[in-house]
Amino acid sequence: MNIDLRKLPIIDDHCHPFMISRETRTFDNIFTLSLIPPKSEDSRNTLLYKMVRKELIELYKINPNITDDELINMRNELYHSNPKEYADMLFKDAVFESFLVDYGFPVMGPRLSQEELDWFHSVSSSVTARRIHRVEATYHRLFEEKVDFEELEKSYIRELRDEVENKGTIAFKSVIAYHTGLKMNKVSREQAAKSYGMFLADPGNRSAEKDVRDYLVLLAFELCLEYDIPIQMHSGAGDAPLLDVKLSSPLLMHGIVSDPHYQGVKIIFIHCAYPFVEEAGYLVNQYHNIHLDLSSMIPFSSIGVYSKLRKIFEMAPFTKVLYGSDGFTIPEVSWLGAKIVKKELGKVLSGLVDEGIIDEDYAYQAAGMVLSENARNLYIRNWERSMNN
Repeated sequence: MNIDLRKLPIIDDHCHPFMISRETRTFDNIFTLSLIPPKSEDSRNTLLYKMVRKELIELYKINPNITDDELINMRNELYHSNPKEYADMLFKDAVFESFLVDYGFPVMGPRLSQEELDWFHSVSSSVTARRIHRVEATYHRLFEEKVDFEELEKSYIRELRDEVENKGTIAFKSVIAYHTGLKMNKVSREQAAKSYGMFLADPGNRSAEKDVRDYLVLLAFELCLEYDIPIQMHSGAGDAPLLDVKLSSPLLMHGIVSDPHYQGVKIIFIHCAYPFVEEAGYLVNQYHNIHLDLSSMIPFSSIGVYSKLRKIFEMAPFTKVLYGSDGFTIPEVSWLGAKIVKKELGKVLSGLVDEGIIDEDYAYQAAGMVLSENARNLYIRNWERSMNN
């Protein structure tokens, strides 16, 4: 059986703006999650780069014997000479329907300027962009301003409400895993105020910092309950060396996800919690409000995608897994992720049909759920809003 998913529409439920102004690495060195640039000699000898190379050669319809330098030069000329035409070619090839964009990128360094965002929206205008708001983008600025606790809490809640009510935000996102980890505790307002004072006095006080971050992220959970919007939680691997991956296992959120109060919050563990893939699949099975997105694991685990998808669907329902790429900096990351997920998910589903576990009709139904339908059903509020306008 050959389940062919090439023509199915796809929603990338977690990506970031791409723009030429941020393309500071050579093309081959962008395909890494590390903030430490690899050597081209090494990056060009990864299986992920070989997959990029193969897909570009097929897209450009060129001689497969082209050298890496010649291919990269061709790519740069095509993209830089007409970014929109090039991006449109990629998006049409992948059959993109929508990008759900986290505008809080990057984790470190200067935030994206309005001019850069305008460029991104112009170049990507053939695909509807929808807004995800990273809560740290709000409260980090308030930390830097050293506002008092009353103002911190008031401004934070006001800005998150504004995101949903006026700016078209369809989901919140937290990267608390990068800072104090996913083992969050319920913190009283009194304790949070006390810890915030200690944190301002000594930014190295990790215990006080954790109290404040836990309190603020769980405030966002309360707004998710009120507005019925999901929250994406960074889980698993991220930018080395910023992230201590030991603190980013979704299992660390046991206390929160097991609390009946929070079981109405639609929680999405993004990045498939890679390398905690089986653990994430288990949680999706056990908790009705937990969902899983495939971003970052796809495309960055390269040939491991097939086996990882099999592990996820050992327990996870097809109704609760969403495609995402974690695309950033260049448009090819989202495009490559879409190409890979359609091929590898197709192989997984074909195998399940051949094994007699599902039939062909259900295989296509399941693929449609993962590639687009689950996103449409989950991100309901503000879905009609587009950031391209």
